[in-house]
Amino acid sequence: MGDFSYIMQAFVAVFTPTNLAFIFGGMVVGMVVGCIPGLSVTLGIILFLPLTYTIKDASTAIIALLAVYVGGMYGGSISAITLNTPGTNSAIATTFDGYPLAKKGRTLLALDTSLFASTFGGIFGSALLLICASFIAKLVGKFASVEYFSMAILGISLLAGVSGESLAKGIISGLLGIFMACIGVDAVTGVARFTFGIRALQFGIDMLPAMIGLVALTQVVEKLGEFKLSGGEMFHAHKIDRKGITKHEVISILPACLRSTVIASFIGAMPGVGGGVAQFLCYNEVKRGSKHPEQFGKGTLEGIAAAESSNNAVVGSAMIPLLTMGIPGDGVTALLLGAFILHGLQPGPTMFTKQALSAYTIIVGCLVANLFLFPLGKLLTRAVAKVVQVRYTYLAPVIMLFCFAGAFAGTGNSKEIVFCALMLVLSYIMKLFDMSPIPMLLGLILADIMESNFVTSMMSYDMDFFIFFKRPISAVILLLTVLLVVSMIRINKKVARLNEAQAEEMKETHESLDEAARA
Repeated sequence: MGDFSYIMQAFVAVFTPTNLAFIFGGMVVGMVVGCIPGLSVTLGIILFLPLTYTIKDASTAIIALLAVYVGGMYGGSISAITLNTPGTNSAIATTFDGYPLAKKGRTLLALDTSLFASTFGGIFGSALLLICASFIAKLVGKFASVEYFSMAILGISLLAGVSGESLAKGIISGLLGIFMACIGVDAVTGVARFTFGIRALQFGIDMLPAMIGLVALTQVVEKLGEFKLSGGEMFHAHKIDRKGITKHEVISILPACLRSTVIASFIGAMPGVGGGVAQFLCYNEVKRGSKHPEQFGKGTLEGIAAAESSNNAVVGSAMIPLLTMGIPGDGVTALLLGAFILHGLQPGPTMFTKQALSAYTIIVGCLVANLFLFPLGKLLTRAVAKVVQVRYTYLAPVIMLFCFAGAFAGTGNSKEIVFCALMLVLSYIMKLFDMSPIPMLLGLILADIMESNFVTSMMSYDMDFFIFFKRPISAVILLLTVLLVVSMIRINKKVARLNEAQAEEMKETHESLDEAARA
């Protein structure tokens, strides 16, 4: 059966009441979680993940999680514009022009620009995924265990992209994740490893409580601590006016949207880069090519369009390496890789041969979610914006309750709640040392793939450790891994410099605006 036939079947499968309901529900959850400062898209996905266990169709479950991803990327811009506090890391650049425009009384114009740019970038990225996925999957369809091990090494190299400012701390975090994946009975030899005689550890550490403890609960506790330290004071959001974007203004931002979307789509398809990097590079590039660069940071629509079209374009393009090679494109798709595995799906080239309909249904679902983003955003933005006014002392207990309930629902075993709490403690200790838990989660997810393919390769090639360099494709992948690590380190340093420069520029701009307002 040809790819076109699968695509047609996928469209029919997506446009069912059940799938559409999960798309809308997931997008609303994503918008709400993304809007709350200090939370993130990853938290929304983790909160929604246990709910998908009741879904019989695995592709429907993944579509629901992708809808959370799409909605969350836009939701982060709402608080960025109204509060000058980005709801997600990928909305930081939106504050540069979104908040100054809101201070001028044009909040709805800023939100409309963000919504249009988000939809534009999301549709482009999803269409690129639909066009390229099958082609790339066919290229890597002849991979053997040697190449899969090299691809796993490429995935582990993502540590350079998600480690933050310190690569050494990221490597330590990743190695801890790999160590955690080794706990339990070895599937090949049947030998218990690192169980220390504890029966609860014989089956290893389940992925779901690890994700909840390392990411979701940690974010909630951190945000609650910040809220209490600030004395419980809430920001005052700018009211949403009635004058939105005009057709002329839409036309004026199209070049910025297109330029930013194209750049971000290629950046997103590079494993380990993601929306956090794309937004700064695209914002800087659009500013460099603008006819009025002096207006950036003062409320220009081009700046908002550049930031928002870039982070939503990454949603689709980051799925390209995940679906075709089984390698997550960023931190969020690392969580999605875990969700795929939990639902019995194995991303990679074989997915387009053994589970082709599921693969295309997921891709089409991502496209449809982005198509529905604009009307849903127009309908719900005002209501979602009110969420930021809710006291966090009310929100935090509810979110934590859902987290622990989700950990228990995974297996129905109370030990998962204990694991979840222990992961929270471990993650919090890591935060004290300024270590990100995302590399640990990445190591936990990819370690099994790396180990199983290494063992298979050694058994197939008579313990020849140099086979990974003797096979041409494997050697090229390992070479690309080295080049990717070097390039990501350079990109991280460049983004850090851009971030510092933009922060200083925005500080001066806000001070001048405040002085003008007082005058």
